[in-house]
Amino acid sequence: MTEELKDTRYMCARDGDHLMSLPFECDLCHFRNLAKRDVEWDNEKDMYTLMCIRAASLDAMWSRESGTVIGNFKRMKLDLGNALPALSIEGLFPPMGNPKLEDRVGMGMAIITLHSSLRRGKYTDTLQWDTMRQTPTWYTHAHEAFTGGGEVSIFSADNKKMYETECVTRSRWFTAFLLGAKKRMGVTRKQNEALMSSQLLALLEVIEEDWIASPEGPAKKRLEEVAAFVCIGFSGSLRGEEVSLISIKGMIEHWESSRHHRIPHVMITLRGKFKGEQNNRWHMQPIVEVTKSGIHNRIWVSRLMHTRVVIEGAKDGPLFAKQDGTRASLDMYDGDFRSLLGKARAKSPKLFPPKARIEDYSLRRSLRRGSTTEATNNNVPGTTIDMVNRWRKREAAKGTEPGLSMRQVYTDALAAMETTLRYSQSL
Repeated sequence: MTEELKDTRYMCARDGDHLMSLPFECDLCHFRNLAKRDVEWDNEKDMYTLMCIRAASLDAMWSRESGTVIGNFKRMKLDLGNALPALSIEGLFPPMGNPKLEDRVGMGMAIITLHSSLRRGKYTDTLQWDTMRQTPTWYTHAHEAFTGGGEVSIFSADNKKMYETECVTRSRWFTAFLLGAKKRMGVTRKQNEALMSSQLLALLEVIEEDWIASPEGPAKKRLEEVAAFVCIGFSGSLRGEEVSLISIKGMIEHWESSRHHRIPHVMITLRGKFKGEQNNRWHMQPIVEVTKSGIHNRIWVSRLMHTRVVIEGAKDGPLFAKQDGTRASLDMYDGDFRSLLGKARAKSPKLFPPKARIEDYSLRRSLRRGSTTEATNNNVPGTTIDMVNRWRKREAAKGTEPGLSMRQVYTDALAAMETTLRYSQSL
């Protein structure tokens, strides 16, 4: 397709768009269905509504590619042109349009969705499609709440059910509208930059200097928290929200045994609700004391454990905690992490990609992305990487129940100890 033709996409309909399985009504009809009155042509609000209606209609039409639409239209004309002069046929198609004054396709929610997309996004001037498409969700829930929802189960298998519904946001037209909007807007995903081992070591060097210079107190503890967070997240290939689930009780129980194991390590014990799960459960992930590149995991975890257990007297609860003892979120440390990483880049600029911005790094995914990349570069077998990165899927397949005790989960972790440690050793 030429650039000239690309510029006209989504700006106008094509011959045959009104015959592609989707209910078609003109802009005025849609307006009357929604406003229950005629258009006031000097009303700015009415003009904007008509503009949104036209945009939504075009998005729905452009859910199909031009070749499909034009090919279908040409074949219809050819077949009917040959058949109708030879055959006695009348009324082949029902009348087009909707005789009732009602929105039967979801145009009202479509234009609300388009209007919501104009809000400023987190990284862009307007919302991206992935965020915009969340708007119809609240209408679907509200509709089912108001109408009582579908009462007839039309399909059921493997604990999954589909229900009959009359909600317009589930209509064929509305689905086409969302697909067309996706094609028009595109999907831009902003991934966190991967934090590599050399960059992490530079970061730990900066933290070490600040830690030595800081007096005992909150500032020193915060440095310990950030350092322990990045060491654990990187060596264990954990997501940021998973690191915050670490339990002091589990760490204390396995502290000495992990230190005196044949392969000295730190047993990271997580307790809580994991993404996609409903109940609290334990997970244990061993990481070596010192990685191949020289990341000293036990030193930083030990410093934080000393502060939390010995100085603060914590025996239970989260390792990363707020002042009131409740679990801290990764957002509490992300700002300090970026600030310290900025100092590390200023000190060792060659370790960082020239075009990478500090804002693109986050405890949320940078540690895991860097860890997985590093392991791949170090020729760690894919099965080992998958075992570490997909532990939740693996345990679910084994039938691990939420109610298993810490001892039972520890026994399972021991069985895979050497394979798991091979991952963090390579980093």
